Amino acid sequence: MSQTVSNASLTTLWNKSAPLHAMLIENSAADAELNLHELERAGFQCEPQIVATREEFLKHFGRFPYDIVLADYRLPGWTGMDAFSMMRQAGRDVPFILVTGTLGEEVAVECIKQGITDYVLKEHLPRLPLVVARALDERALRDARNLMVQALRQSEANSLFLFAHNPLPMWVFESDTLRIRQVNDAALRHYGYDRMEFLLMSATDLHHAEEVPKLLAGFQDTDPLDPHAGQWRHRKKDGSVIDVEMFLHKMEYSGHAAALVVAQDITERKRAEEEKQKFHTLVEYSRDFIAVADLHDNVEYVNPAGRAMLGISDAESVKGTHSLDFVVPSDLPLVHETILPALYTTGHWEGELRFRHRKTGQSLPMDFVGFQVKDQTTGEPRFVATVSRDMSERRALERQLQHAQKFEAIGQLAGGIAHDFNNVIGAILGWAELGEEQASTSDATLEGYFRKIHAQCDRVTALVQQLLAFARKQILEPRSFTLNQTVHDVLNLLGKVIGKDIEIETNLADNLSAVRADPTQIEQVLMNLCINSRDAMPKGGRIAIETHHTVFSEEDSRRTDGIQAGRFAELRVSDTGVGMDAAIRERIFEPFFTTKGTGKGTGLGLATVYGIVKQHNGFILVESETGRGSTFRIFLPINETPSSGGLLPLVFDDLPVRGGTETILLADDHDGVCEMAQSVLRAKGYNVLLAHDGEEAVEVFTAHRESISLVVLDVIMPRKSGPEVFAAIKALNPCVSVVFARGYSNETATLADLVKLGVAVLRKPYSPALLCRRVREALDAAATSPMPA
Repeated sequence: MSQTVSNASLTTLWNKSAPLHAMLIENSAADAELNLHELERAGFQCEPQIVATREEFLKHFGRFPYDIVLADYRLPGWTGMDAFSMMRQAGRDVPFILVTGTLGEEVAVECIKQGITDYVLKEHLPRLPLVVARALDERALRDARNLMVQALRQSEANSLFLFAHNPLPMWVFESDTLRIRQVNDAALRHYGYDRMEFLLMSATDLHHAEEVPKLLAGFQDTDPLDPHAGQWRHRKKDGSVIDVEMFLHKMEYSGHAAALVVAQDITERKRAEEEKQKFHTLVEYSRDFIAVADLHDNVEYVNPAGRAMLGISDAESVKGTHSLDFVVPSDLPLVHETILPALYTTGHWEGELRFRHRKTGQSLPMDFVGFQVKDQTTGEPRFVATVSRDMSERRALERQLQHAQKFEAIGQLAGGIAHDFNNVIGAILGWAELGEEQASTSDATLEGYFRKIHAQCDRVTALVQQLLAFARKQILEPRSFTLNQTVHDVLNLLGKVIGKDIEIETNLADNLSAVRADPTQIEQVLMNLCINSRDAMPKGGRIAIETHHTVFSEEDSRRTDGIQAGRFAELRVSDTGVGMDAAIRERIFEPFFTTKGTGKGTGLGLATVYGIVKQHNGFILVESETGRGSTFRIFLPINETPSSGGLLPLVFDDLPVRGGTETILLADDHDGVCEMAQSVLRAKGYNVLLAHDGEEAVEVFTAHRESISLVVLDVIMPRKSGPEVFAAIKALNPCVSVVFARGYSNETATLADLVKLGVAVLRKPYSPALLCRRVREALDAAATSPMPA
């Protein structure tokens, strides 16, 4: 156990993990192996060279450096002391230990006097590691003392090169061995080593292994008259890594080629440079306006985005400018009275400030944030900086949203009014038509009154359709066609409404792509625009109608308000009329807004255009200035997947109105419509059952399912909608016929699948004649259709 303890503390200076180069002079291989076994058992990493003869000793000892020599005293033809004498004569100072079988006391004393390090008897071989460790420690201490003495001497002799009190770390190393021969106090403090540790190091020990080849190559290539400089990474004693800028000067030191190293720690400087580069990159690539001025208002920096906003060509053009030069004149009082006092007192101000484009004078609303930049050491303000954001795009989006919300609210109101008018006008129209029919054979005056009521109802119906168009609740009958086709169709009508003092020009694109829209509605758009142009040219002028292929990118849509990305067919109507100012342009699509005199217009013409275009997923751009005419550009999406379709019910107006005797269930939540329709149908011989909501309709049908031949359903009703009632009654009687009465475009999607199955549709407001025709068509179609399986 004592042996184990002693082995654990054999040496303090020798690194046992390092290889131990040992020469063993022994003619017995077995004895040599025993010696090595004891050393390795004690933890030494032996790299042995075993020799037995004088010739082998001379051959190997002169060629290789050894850390220790273990020799037997008695050898065939010579002795271990002979080897020691030859080693001394060669000037080699290596620990020499005799390991022998027997050695008298007098002989041992004599050997010690001659200078051997120690001796171990083979019968006490476990002592060998202790003796070796002590010899190595003594050698290390002796070398250290020699190094210290040599370093002190060289320090005195070369004081011009070694600046012991220089604040920068410095050391000298030999060119051949790379061993460090001198070091200053700054290096010891900075790297954390004591002087002995530093002087035992190689010039490469501070570097990462991957840097060593580059370091050595640079050293070899360095011109003695031209110092070599470079940046490296050094490892300190505590394991931390630092960045250094190292200057290497070749020199002669104590008669040997050497080099002086001056190292400067640049870790913090590099970190600061990296942080500075990060912030510089962020600032340079920021889309915000970023600028810095000194305390005398001299602008020192504006980033590229800021220069682009204000029309400043390059960084050089910033020199000589002042921050007040960037502000619109009307905001200068705000700067002097509020912003500058806040910046110089609290060091911060934020709010809205308008900048001025240097070339165009355009005002740019900015979300301005200004602040002081202070000295990190003294805390004193040095600069004033701003990070400001252009709010033009945000303001445009806000206006666009407000505009859309306003029109949506007006549209909801107009749609609601139109829906109620549809039912009321439908009832009035029906009663007027019935009265006109009955009075035609008995009272001409009364017939005339009913005819006038009928005419007024037609006018109100037209107004309702315009309101529905603006509210985007028109009943559309879409199909594929080209805008060129629309222009040709409308040109035939324009001659009747456009005066002879107005010239009409057309320029239509070749091979114009088709759109999917309701052709009647698009014709209405073109007609309304041309009438609007006519009214803007009371003394005559010119109307130009054009069509174009147009494509907008996502970037276009971001850059210009109101534009959508995609492929469009464009319908363009221009005139040479009086034009409009900005205030009028803002309101031209509002219902009932007009610049004409009282009684000269309803104010629904352009509102109808707006609603129709929006309902077809298009958009409008208007260009106009006072006295320079107007241009309306209508964009409708290209029909990428042409298909037939649309709800086009067949109604033969020229056929006579026939009646019947079938039982009909009429379900509508409007009493006036129910009463009128019931009277009309009963007059034609039908038996009519009424229901005022969806639940009642199902109940009435359930009670009379065997007798009911046809159901007329309003699409929107309380308690159950028309389609829900349809599903319930079809479950009770799959053969019953159904006609839907509808008035809203958003009901079309609900009915689309049912219409494909042959369900008839009746548009509100309907006349008695149209009601009777549609009822008869549905009953006759059911009679000729095969019964469902």
